[in-house]
Amino acid sequence: MKKAGFSLMEVILALAILAGAIAVLGEASRQALRNAAVARDMARAQLLCESKLAEIVTGIIPAQPVEKAAFDATTTASLDPAEPAWLYSIETEPTGEDGLISVRVTVTRDLPAVQRPLQFSLVRWVPDPSATPAEQSDQATQSSNSTSANVASPETK
Repeated sequence: MKKAGFSLMEVILALAILAGAIAVLGEASRQALRNAAVARDMARAQLLCESKLAEIVTGIIPAQPVEKAAFDATTTASLDPAEPAWLYSIETEPTGEDGLISVRVTVTRDLPAVQRPLQFSLVRWVPDPSATPAEQSDQATQSSNSTSANVASPETK
């Protein structure tokens, strides 16, 4: 009389398939965690960059070139102190418009270049602090006139 059950070969084959599936799922999980960390860091860099650019636009800090400066403690208070610090750089360039300059704020992690640190940049045109108030008001009038001239009313469509 033959007993019903699994042979040794069937058990070994099932265990091999199970081990392969666990290895594939583990790698997918590791990749997902890494991508989530990159997305978290990118969102954090974007917020820090927007914050620094808002400080420039409101006049809290001057629109002057800065290279790899550390954020102050109040800005980074909610961040994990064990993580590498965030640094920012500010670049200014003249634009083709009178009374405006282009300000680029770049935020990066304080890591060696070999580790390819995350980097995020924003560019905004802001009033030139060295321009006279008359130039800035003329520029604001020109941009508001050009903006209002480009808007079509619903009746003309």
